[in-house]
Amino acid sequence: MARTLILGGSGDIGLSIVDECLSLGNEVILHYNKSDLTLLKQRYEGQPVSFLQFDLTKRHDINSLDSVGNIDHLIYVAGQSSFGAIQDFSDKEIDAQYNINVFSLIKVVQLFVDRLRKSEHGRIIVVSSIWGETGASYETIYSTMKAAQIGFVKSLAKELALTSITVNAISPGVVHGKMTDELDAVTQTQLKEEIPQGRFVTTEEIGGTVAYLLKPLSQSITGQVLRVNGGWYI
Repeated sequence: MARTLILGGSGDIGLSIVDECLSLGNEVILHYNKSDLTLLKQRYEGQPVSFLQFDLTKRHDINSLDSVGNIDHLIYVAGQSSFGAIQDFSDKEIDAQYNINVFSLIKVVQLFVDRLRKSEHGRIIVVSSIWGETGASYETIYSTMKAAQIGFVKSLAKELALTSITVNAISPGVVHGKMTDELDAVTQTQLKEEIPQGRFVTTEEIGGTVAYLLKPLSQSITGQVLRVNGGWYI
């Protein structure tokens, strides 16, 4: 049974990825921060899921993950929305975005890369964002960090090309979930009108893309950014 560590596994996208990994017969180590552990345990009762809690916006000792042991897949979904004019961001807010999107990603990879080498089909998958490729007004800090993730994926894929590990990013467009539900009906309609398919991406589609990358037949796919955006190339 393959072992999959999912950082940020309790969000809308993360839960769909957990479900997809379980459907593949994997054991899942689900990281969460503020989610209700009781509800998570109820959702996955009787399934091979264990839980880890810590805050990736703070520089915790990532070596506390040492107890996880060997894994076959590392999936990094952790993230936090950030909106505002560039001059309004405090150092603390910038640090939080850097820590959750870049610093913790690097540290977790450093910890697990040698363990992933032992897997026949090691996988590192980072869920980034369309804004990491195109940029977004009033989301400059967030876009910068997501762009850094993409640069990290492309570089690491080359560094690990002669190993069993593939390294890829997924770049979602607008994904239906809690964040889009908070938008008023007019804003949702305007967004959908901009997207060629006229609909938001579902979290299940992101989970399905992850599942594709986990399969042995995706071994030659590395250093790629898979765009799941309904044709919304802006």
